[in-house]
Amino acid sequence: MAPQRPMPRLDAAKLRENALTSIRLGVEDFERCRHPGGDPARALSAIRNLFAGVLLLFKYKIATCVDDPADADALIFNPPEVLPHSDGDGGIEWVPVGKFKSTTIDVVTIQKRFEAFEIDVDWAVIEKLQACRNHLEHLHPAHTLGEVADFVAELFPVLRDFIQTELEESPAAILGDAWQLMLLHHNFFVDTTKRCEDAWSDACVPEGMEPWLEESKCPECGSTLLAPAQESLDAGDTVEHNDDRFKATCIACGYTALIAPLMVDALQQAHSYDPRDGDEPTLEDCNQCGRGAFLIHEQSCLWCSAELEYTECKICEESLGQDDQDNGGLCSYHAYSYEKFMRED
Repeated sequence: MAPQRPMPRLDAAKLRENALTSIRLGVEDFERCRHPGGDPARALSAIRNLFAGVLLLFKYKIATCVDDPADADALIFNPPEVLPHSDGDGGIEWVPVGKFKSTTIDVVTIQKRFEAFEIDVDWAVIEKLQACRNHLEHLHPAHTLGEVADFVAELFPVLRDFIQTELEESPAAILGDAWQLMLLHHNFFVDTTKRCEDAWSDACVPEGMEPWLEESKCPECGSTLLAPAQESLDAGDTVEHNDDRFKATCIACGYTALIAPLMVDALQQAHSYDPRDGDEPTLEDCNQCGRGAFLIHEQSCLWCSAELEYTECKICEESLGQDDQDNGGLCSYHAYSYEKFMRED
Protein backbone atom coordinates (compact mmCIF):
# COMPACT_ATOMS: atom_id res chain seq x y z
CA MET A 1 0.00 0.00 0.00
CA ALA A 2 1.39 3.39 -1.06
CA PRO A 3 2.20 5.75 1.80
CA GLN A 4 -0.30 8.56 2.37
CA ARG A 5 0.83 11.95 1.15
CA PRO A 6 1.14 14.32 4.11
CA MET A 7 -1.08 17.36 4.37
CA PRO A 8 0.53 20.36 2.58
CA ARG A 9 1.83 22.94 5.02
CA LEU A 10 1.69 26.66 4.59
CA ASP A 11 4.32 29.17 5.65
CA ALA A 12 2.33 32.42 5.90
CA ALA A 13 5.43 34.56 6.43
CA LYS A 14 7.02 33.08 3.30
CA LEU A 15 3.79 33.67 1.39
CA ARG A 16 3.88 37.35 2.33
CA GLU A 17 7.56 37.65 1.42
CA ASN A 18 6.98 36.04 -1.99
CA ALA A 19 4.01 38.32 -2.64
CA LEU A 20 5.98 41.50 -1.97
CA THR A 21 8.95 40.21 -3.98
CA SER A 22 6.74 39.46 -6.99
CA ILE A 23 5.20 42.95 -6.87
CA ARG A 24 8.62 44.60 -6.63
CA LEU A 25 9.94 42.52 -9.54
CA GLY A 26 6.86 43.39 -11.57
CA VAL A 27 7.39 47.11 -11.04
CA GLU A 28 11.10 46.76 -11.91
CA ASP A 29 10.21 44.96 -15.14
CA PHE A 30 7.66 47.67 -15.91
CA GLU A 31 10.26 50.42 -15.46
CA ARG A 32 12.75 48.60 -17.69
CA CYS A 33 10.30 48.12 -20.55
CA ARG A 34 8.72 51.57 -20.60
CA HIS A 35 11.83 53.74 -20.94
CA PRO A 36 13.48 54.44 -24.33
CA GLY A 37 15.83 51.63 -25.22
CA GLY A 38 14.14 49.33 -22.71
CA ASP A 39 13.44 45.67 -23.33
CA PRO A 40 9.79 45.25 -24.48
CA ALA A 41 9.95 41.56 -23.56
CA ARG A 42 9.84 42.72 -19.93
CA ALA A 43 6.23 43.80 -20.44
CA LEU A 44 4.81 40.32 -20.14
CA SER A 45 7.10 39.55 -17.22
CA ALA A 46 5.83 42.69 -15.46
CA ILE A 47 2.21 41.61 -15.86
CA ARG A 48 2.87 38.08 -14.64
CA ASN A 49 4.81 39.19 -11.58
CA LEU A 50 2.36 41.92 -10.59
CA PHE A 51 -0.72 39.75 -10.91
CA ALA A 52 0.94 36.80 -9.17
CA GLY A 53 2.07 39.10 -6.35
CA VAL A 54 -1.45 40.40 -5.80
CA LEU A 55 -2.89 36.88 -5.61
CA LEU A 56 -0.19 35.79 -3.16
CA LEU A 57 -0.95 38.81 -0.99
CA PHE A 58 -4.64 37.88 -1.06
CA LYS A 59 -3.81 34.33 0.02
CA TYR A 60 -1.63 35.67 2.83
CA LYS A 61 -4.58 37.68 4.12
CA ILE A 62 -6.81 34.59 4.06
CA ALA A 63 -4.19 32.59 5.97
CA THR A 64 -4.04 35.24 8.71
CA CYS A 65 -7.80 35.15 9.29
CA VAL A 66 -7.46 32.04 11.48
CA ASP A 67 -5.23 31.19 14.45
CA ASP A 68 -4.69 27.47 13.84
CA PRO A 69 -2.05 26.78 11.10
CA ALA A 70 -4.01 23.66 10.09
CA ASP A 71 -7.06 25.84 9.40
CA ALA A 72 -4.90 28.17 7.33
CA ASP A 73 -3.70 25.20 5.28
CA ALA A 74 -7.28 24.10 4.68
CA LEU A 75 -8.24 27.58 3.48
CA ILE A 76 -5.36 27.98 1.03
CA PHE A 77 -4.82 24.51 -0.47
CA ASN A 78 -7.35 22.99 -2.87
CA PRO A 79 -9.62 20.60 -0.93
CA PRO A 80 -10.30 16.98 -1.91
CA GLU A 81 -13.27 16.15 -4.10
CA VAL A 82 -16.55 15.62 -2.26
CA LEU A 83 -18.59 12.68 -3.62
CA PRO A 84 -21.97 11.15 -2.64
CA HIS A 85 -22.06 7.83 -0.77
CA SER A 86 -24.96 5.70 0.43
CA ASP A 87 -25.80 6.19 4.09
CA GLY A 88 -27.18 2.63 4.30
CA ASP A 89 -30.75 3.83 4.91
CA GLY A 90 -31.75 4.80 1.40
CA GLY A 91 -30.17 8.24 1.55
CA ILE A 92 -26.83 9.76 0.73
CA GLU A 93 -24.06 11.55 2.53
CA TRP A 94 -21.35 13.69 0.98
CA VAL A 95 -17.86 12.57 1.91
CA PRO A 96 -14.45 14.07 0.97
CA VAL A 97 -12.40 11.63 -1.09
CA GLY A 98 -8.60 11.81 -0.94
CA LYS A 99 -6.35 14.43 0.59
CA PHE A 100 -5.84 18.15 0.19
CA LYS A 101 -3.97 18.86 -3.05
CA SER A 102 -0.54 20.48 -3.21
CA THR A 103 -1.94 23.26 -5.40
CA THR A 104 -3.42 26.43 -3.94
CA ILE A 105 -6.78 28.09 -4.61
CA ASP A 106 -7.49 30.10 -7.76
CA VAL A 107 -9.00 33.55 -8.25
CA VAL A 108 -12.60 32.34 -8.08
CA THR A 109 -12.01 30.49 -4.80
CA ILE A 110 -10.06 33.42 -3.36
CA GLN A 111 -13.11 35.58 -4.01
CA LYS A 112 -15.34 33.07 -2.21
CA ARG A 113 -12.97 33.02 0.76
CA PHE A 114 -12.99 36.84 0.86
CA GLU A 115 -16.77 36.90 0.85
CA ALA A 116 -16.88 34.35 3.67
CA PHE A 117 -14.49 36.41 5.82
CA GLU A 118 -15.93 39.79 4.72
CA ILE A 119 -12.67 40.94 3.14
CA ASP A 120 -13.34 43.87 0.83
CA VAL A 121 -11.70 44.15 -2.60
CA ASP A 122 -12.85 45.72 -5.88
CA TRP A 123 -13.29 42.43 -7.73
CA ALA A 124 -14.40 44.14 -10.94
CA VAL A 125 -10.90 45.59 -11.23
CA ILE A 126 -9.24 42.27 -10.32
CA GLU A 127 -11.25 40.45 -12.99
CA LYS A 128 -10.35 43.12 -15.52
CA LEU A 129 -6.68 42.82 -14.65
CA GLN A 130 -6.88 39.04 -14.92
CA ALA A 131 -8.44 39.35 -18.38
CA CYS A 132 -5.68 41.80 -19.32
CA ARG A 133 -3.01 39.32 -18.15
CA ASN A 134 -4.62 36.48 -20.10
CA HIS A 135 -4.89 38.68 -23.18
CA LEU A 136 -1.26 39.72 -23.06
CA GLU A 137 -0.16 36.09 -22.80
CA HIS A 138 -1.12 35.72 -26.48
CA LEU A 139 0.40 38.94 -27.81
CA HIS A 140 3.94 39.85 -28.75
CA PRO A 141 5.47 41.88 -25.89
CA ALA A 142 6.43 44.71 -28.26
CA HIS A 143 2.74 45.56 -28.67
CA THR A 144 1.76 45.52 -24.99
CA LEU A 145 3.67 48.38 -23.39
CA GLY A 146 0.69 50.73 -23.25
CA GLU A 147 -1.58 48.03 -21.88
CA VAL A 148 0.93 47.22 -19.15
CA ALA A 149 1.03 50.92 -18.22
CA ASP A 150 -2.76 50.91 -17.86
CA PHE A 151 -2.51 47.72 -15.77
CA VAL A 152 -0.10 49.32 -13.31
CA ALA A 153 -2.23 52.46 -13.03
CA GLU A 154 -5.38 50.46 -12.23
CA LEU A 155 -3.56 48.17 -9.84
CA PHE A 156 -2.33 51.06 -7.67
CA PRO A 157 -5.60 51.94 -5.86
CA VAL A 158 -6.48 48.25 -5.37
CA LEU A 159 -3.14 47.57 -3.68
CA ARG A 160 -3.25 50.79 -1.69
CA ASP A 161 -6.71 50.13 -0.24
CA PHE A 162 -6.03 46.45 0.44
CA ILE A 163 -2.72 46.99 2.21
CA GLN A 164 -3.99 49.91 4.27
CA THR A 165 -7.45 48.56 5.14
CA GLU A 166 -7.12 44.79 5.22
CA LEU A 167 -3.46 44.30 6.19
CA GLU A 168 -3.37 47.51 8.25
CA GLU A 169 0.11 48.31 7.01
CA SER A 170 1.75 51.12 5.05
CA PRO A 171 2.22 50.43 1.32
CA ALA A 172 5.31 52.64 1.25
CA ALA A 173 6.83 50.75 4.18
CA ILE A 174 6.40 47.24 2.78
CA LEU A 175 6.98 47.96 -0.92
CA GLY A 176 9.64 50.67 -0.69
CA ASP A 177 10.89 52.12 -3.99
CA ALA A 178 8.43 50.04 -5.97
CA TRP A 179 5.56 51.87 -4.29
CA GLN A 180 7.00 55.27 -5.13
CA LEU A 181 7.32 54.28 -8.80
CA MET A 182 3.73 53.08 -8.87
CA LEU A 183 2.58 56.29 -7.23
CA LEU A 184 4.39 58.45 -9.78
CA HIS A 185 3.00 56.47 -12.69
CA HIS A 186 -0.53 56.47 -11.27
CA ASN A 187 -0.46 60.24 -10.81
CA PHE A 188 0.83 60.65 -14.37
CA PHE A 189 -1.88 58.34 -15.70
CA VAL A 190 -4.71 60.11 -13.86
CA ASP A 191 -3.46 63.56 -14.89
CA THR A 192 -3.01 62.53 -18.53
CA THR A 193 -6.42 60.85 -18.62
CA LYS A 194 -8.04 64.08 -17.39
CA ARG A 195 -6.18 66.10 -20.03
CA CYS A 196 -7.32 63.71 -22.75
CA GLU A 197 -10.94 63.90 -21.56
CA ASP A 198 -10.82 67.70 -21.61
CA ALA A 199 -9.35 67.70 -25.13
CA TRP A 200 -12.05 65.39 -26.47
CA SER A 201 -14.75 67.79 -25.24
CA ASP A 202 -13.87 70.01 -28.24
CA ALA A 203 -14.04 67.14 -30.74
CA CYS A 204 -17.84 66.60 -30.75
CA VAL A 205 -17.87 62.88 -30.10
CA PRO A 206 -21.42 61.46 -30.51
CA GLU A 207 -22.91 61.25 -27.02
CA GLY A 208 -23.81 57.59 -27.35
CA MET A 209 -20.23 56.73 -28.30
CA GLU A 210 -18.52 58.55 -25.42
CA PRO A 211 -18.29 55.42 -23.21
CA TRP A 212 -16.62 53.60 -26.12
CA LEU A 213 -14.12 56.40 -26.59
CA GLU A 214 -12.98 55.64 -23.04
CA GLU A 215 -12.63 51.94 -23.95
CA SER A 216 -10.68 52.59 -27.16
CA LYS A 217 -7.08 51.40 -27.23
CA CYS A 218 -4.05 52.31 -29.30
CA PRO A 219 -3.66 49.60 -31.99
CA GLU A 220 0.12 49.84 -31.65
CA CYS A 221 0.73 49.60 -27.89
CA GLY A 222 -2.70 48.96 -26.31
CA SER A 223 -2.83 52.12 -24.18
CA THR A 224 -6.10 53.92 -23.46
CA LEU A 225 -4.32 57.29 -23.27
CA LEU A 226 -5.65 58.63 -26.58
CA ALA A 227 -5.94 62.35 -27.33
CA PRO A 228 -7.49 64.08 -30.36
CA ALA A 229 -4.83 64.79 -32.98
CA GLN A 230 -4.04 68.49 -33.03
CA GLU A 231 -4.15 68.55 -36.83
CA SER A 232 -7.78 67.39 -36.74
CA LEU A 233 -8.73 70.04 -34.20
CA ASP A 234 -6.88 72.77 -36.13
CA ALA A 235 -8.75 71.79 -39.30
CA GLY A 236 -12.07 72.31 -37.51
CA ASP A 237 -13.04 68.66 -37.96
CA THR A 238 -15.33 66.83 -35.56
CA VAL A 239 -15.63 63.13 -34.82
CA GLU A 240 -19.38 63.21 -35.41
CA HIS A 241 -19.19 64.65 -38.94
CA ASN A 242 -15.64 63.91 -40.10
CA ASP A 243 -15.00 60.42 -38.80
CA ASP A 244 -13.33 59.50 -42.10
CA ARG A 245 -10.39 61.76 -41.25
CA PHE A 246 -10.52 62.64 -37.54
CA LYS A 247 -7.48 61.09 -35.88
CA ALA A 248 -6.32 60.31 -32.36
CA THR A 249 -2.76 60.32 -31.08
CA CYS A 250 -1.53 57.87 -28.44
CA ILE A 251 0.17 59.69 -25.57
CA ALA A 252 2.04 56.52 -24.60
CA CYS A 253 3.74 55.74 -27.93
CA GLY A 254 2.87 58.56 -30.36
CA TYR A 255 0.97 56.34 -32.83
CA THR A 256 -1.78 58.11 -34.80
CA ALA A 257 -4.94 56.47 -36.16
CA LEU A 258 -8.56 57.23 -37.05
CA ILE A 259 -10.58 57.30 -33.85
CA ALA A 260 -13.96 56.17 -35.24
CA PRO A 261 -12.90 52.59 -36.09
CA LEU A 262 -11.32 52.26 -32.64
CA MET A 263 -14.55 53.30 -30.91
CA VAL A 264 -16.70 51.04 -33.07
CA ASP A 265 -14.27 48.16 -32.53
CA ALA A 266 -14.46 48.62 -28.74
CA LEU A 267 -18.27 48.63 -28.97
CA GLN A 268 -18.35 45.52 -31.16
CA GLN A 269 -15.98 43.63 -28.87
CA ALA A 270 -18.33 44.30 -25.96
CA HIS A 271 -21.21 42.92 -28.05
CA SER A 272 -19.41 39.91 -29.49
CA TYR A 273 -21.38 36.67 -29.55
CA ASP A 274 -20.98 33.03 -30.52
CA PRO A 275 -23.89 31.58 -32.53
CA ARG A 276 -22.64 28.09 -31.67
CA ASP A 277 -23.78 28.75 -28.10
CA GLY A 278 -27.19 29.86 -29.28
CA ASP A 279 -26.31 33.55 -28.92
CA GLU A 280 -27.90 36.13 -31.16
CA PRO A 281 -26.39 39.43 -32.34
CA THR A 282 -27.17 42.51 -30.28
CA LEU A 283 -25.47 44.98 -32.62
CA GLU A 284 -25.72 45.68 -36.36
CA ASP A 285 -24.99 48.33 -38.99
CA CYS A 286 -27.28 51.33 -38.85
CA ASN A 287 -29.42 51.80 -41.98
CA GLN A 288 -29.25 55.56 -41.64
CA CYS A 289 -25.57 56.30 -40.96
CA GLY A 290 -24.04 53.00 -42.04
CA ARG A 291 -21.95 52.60 -38.89
CA GLY A 292 -21.90 49.40 -36.86
CA ALA A 293 -23.43 51.02 -33.80
CA PHE A 294 -27.14 50.12 -33.92
CA LEU A 295 -28.28 48.38 -30.72
CA ILE A 296 -30.92 45.84 -31.73
CA HIS A 297 -32.64 45.52 -28.35
CA GLU A 298 -32.54 49.28 -27.71
CA GLN A 299 -33.70 49.95 -31.29
CA SER A 300 -31.42 52.93 -31.62
CA CYS A 301 -28.02 53.91 -33.02
CA LEU A 302 -25.33 55.06 -30.62
CA TRP A 303 -23.67 57.12 -33.35
CA CYS A 304 -26.46 59.04 -35.07
CA SER A 305 -29.26 58.46 -32.49
CA ALA A 306 -31.54 57.05 -35.21
CA GLU A 307 -34.57 55.20 -33.86
CA LEU A 308 -37.15 52.93 -35.45
CA GLU A 309 -40.36 54.52 -36.70
CA TYR A 310 -42.20 51.24 -36.21
CA THR A 311 -41.23 49.13 -33.20
CA GLU A 312 -43.89 46.39 -33.32
CA CYS A 313 -46.29 44.86 -35.82
CA LYS A 314 -49.74 46.49 -35.87
CA ILE A 315 -51.37 43.06 -36.16
CA CYS A 316 -49.41 40.57 -34.07
CA GLU A 317 -47.30 43.00 -31.98
CA GLU A 318 -44.09 41.18 -32.94
CA SER A 319 -40.98 43.33 -32.45
CA LEU A 320 -39.80 44.94 -35.66
CA GLY A 321 -36.23 45.57 -36.80
CA GLN A 322 -34.57 47.88 -39.27
CA ASP A 323 -35.37 45.59 -42.20
CA ASP A 324 -39.10 45.83 -41.41
CA GLN A 325 -39.37 49.61 -41.59
CA ASP A 326 -40.54 49.66 -45.23
CA ASN A 327 -43.52 47.44 -44.38
CA GLY A 328 -45.64 50.26 -42.97
CA GLY A 329 -45.69 48.93 -39.42
CA LEU A 330 -46.13 45.25 -40.29
CA CYS A 331 -43.86 42.27 -39.70
CA SER A 332 -42.54 40.46 -42.75
CA TYR A 333 -45.19 37.75 -42.50
CA HIS A 334 -48.16 40.08 -42.34
CA ALA A 335 -46.65 42.41 -44.93
CA TYR A 336 -46.36 39.44 -47.30
CA SER A 337 -49.90 38.30 -46.49
CA TYR A 338 -51.23 41.80 -47.13
CA GLU A 339 -49.46 42.10 -50.50
CA LYS A 340 -50.71 38.64 -51.53
CA PHE A 341 -54.25 39.61 -50.61
CA MET A 342 -54.02 42.84 -52.63
CA ARG A 343 -52.68 40.98 -55.69
CA GLU A 344 -55.48 38.40 -55.54
CA ASP A 345 -58.08 41.09 -55.04
